[in-house]
Amino acid sequence: MVESTPLVPPGTHVQAATVLVVDDEPSLRRLLAFNLERDGHRVATAVSGEEALERIATDVPDLVLLDLMLPGIDGLETLTRIRRVHPELPVIVLTAHGSVENAVEAMKLGAQDFLTKPFDMDRLRIAVRNALEIGQLSREVRKLRSELGARYSFEGIVGIRGGLRETVLLLEKVIPTDLTVLLQGESGTGKELFARAIHFEGPRREGPFVAINCAALPESLLESELFGHEKGSFTGAHEARTGKFEQADGGTLLLDEIGEMSPEVQAKLLRVLQEKTVTRLGGDRPVRVDVRIIAATNRDLAALVRTGQFREDLFYRLSVFPVTIPPLRERKEDLPELVEHLLRESCPAGRCRLLPETMEILEAHEWPGNVRELYNVLRRALVIAGDEPIAPEHLPPYLLDRVRAAREDGTARAGARLDPSSLPTLEEVEREHIVRVLHAHRGNLSLAARTLGIGRTTLYRKLEKYGLHHRGRAGEGPAGSRRRGNAL
Repeated sequence: MVESTPLVPPGTHVQAATVLVVDDEPSLRRLLAFNLERDGHRVATAVSGEEALERIATDVPDLVLLDLMLPGIDGLETLTRIRRVHPELPVIVLTAHGSVENAVEAMKLGAQDFLTKPFDMDRLRIAVRNALEIGQLSREVRKLRSELGARYSFEGIVGIRGGLRETVLLLEKVIPTDLTVLLQGESGTGKELFARAIHFEGPRREGPFVAINCAALPESLLESELFGHEKGSFTGAHEARTGKFEQADGGTLLLDEIGEMSPEVQAKLLRVLQEKTVTRLGGDRPVRVDVRIIAATNRDLAALVRTGQFREDLFYRLSVFPVTIPPLRERKEDLPELVEHLLRESCPAGRCRLLPETMEILEAHEWPGNVRELYNVLRRALVIAGDEPIAPEHLPPYLLDRVRAAREDGTARAGARLDPSSLPTLEEVEREHIVRVLHAHRGNLSLAARTLGIGRTTLYRKLEKYGLHHRGRAGEGPAGSRRRGNAL
C-alpha cells in the first residue's frame, strides 16, 4: 500500500467538482457516490474501462476514481488511454489487490494517488481534495503558459512589420531548431523579449524559461547560480541548491550580458556546453541537462575575442546563429506605433494622448537608451501631465535640451554653409561664366555674345572690365587693345 501525504488539511474548502467513479462493485459505487455527493461533488459512475472512456470522451470530469480490477480492459490500460488524451486529468487508483508493483506501475502511468480497499473514508476525502487542488493548479499553469505564449510571441512585438521585419524573418527560421542563438544589440532594444518569443513559439514552449544576468552577480556567486552547489561547498552553503542549468532542463536558458562573464566561468560554461552535463560546486556527480541556450550581449564579442577578454572557442559555441537587434534610432518608423502601444499599456481606458508637437520632439531624439528609455520617458510624462494630453513641457528636461541642441547645431551648420564670406560675388560669377562660354565656342566672340544674350560691343567692355585679353582671329578682339590679362 502506498500512503500519500495530505497536501490540504481536512476541512479546507474545495470547490464542487465532477467525479467519475469507475468500479464493477455496485455497493462500492453507491458508497462512494453517497459520500462524495454529501461533500458537494457531482458524481458519475461507470462499471468498466470501456464505459469510463466513453463517458470521458463526451464529458471530461475533474477527477477519476479508478479500480484496477475491471471487466474487459483493466484499470492500468484504462489509465494509459486516459493519459493519452487527457494527460493532466487527475486519477486516483483503487484496488482490493494492492501491491507495491501495482502502485509503482500506476504512478508511472500518471496516477495522482493509490488507495487499497478497504480504505478509510476520511483518507479518501483527503486524497480527493489533494487531487482536485493539484488538478486546478495544473489548469491554471496551462492557462498562464498559454497567456505567456501569446504575450511573448513575435506577434506581440511592436515593429515586426516595420523596422524589425528582417530580424523577425531571420529568427523565425531558427525557432523550430535547437540551435544556440546569440542576440546582439544595444541595451534596451528588447533582447530578452526576443529570447522569450523564441522559447514560447518553439518546440520547448512547455518547458521552463530561465534567465540569468551575468553582469549582475560577482564571479563566485554567478558560478553557484549557474551550476548549483552542494551543502557545505562554501561558507554560507547551508543546503544543496540546483543551478540555472538544472532548473532549465527541458527548456531554455537565457545567458544575458554574456560578455561580462569572467574567463574562469567562461571555461566552466564551455565544458557544460560541450558535455551537456553540469557538476554542482562541491559535488562530484555530473548531472545530464537538456537545455537550449540563448545568449545576449550589448558588447562586440568578436572584438573581445581579439583583445583576449573572451574565449574564442566559447564565442564559436555561442554564435551558431547570431542575430543583431537594430536600435530604435535606426527604425524611427516604429516610433508612433511604439508610443501608442506603451500608452495603451499605461492607460487601458485610452485616455492618454500626445500633442503633435510632443511627437515631433520624440521623433527628433536619437534614443540612446532605446525602447527602455522611451518607456521611462512616457511613464514620467504621464505622471506629470495627469489628465491632460502630454505636452513638450511634460517631457524630461534632458530630452528637450538634447533636441534643442541638435536643432541649434543643425541651424549652425546650415548657417556655416551660407556664410557670405565664402560665397562668390556677382562679378566673379559673371567673369567665370564668360570664360566658360568663350572656351565652349573656341574663342569665337560672335557666337559667345549670342549665347550670353549680349552684343559684341558689350562683350568687349566686359572683357576689358575683367582684365580678359582675347587672342582670337584678326579683327575679333578690341581694336588696339594691349591690356594684359588672363589668356583664354
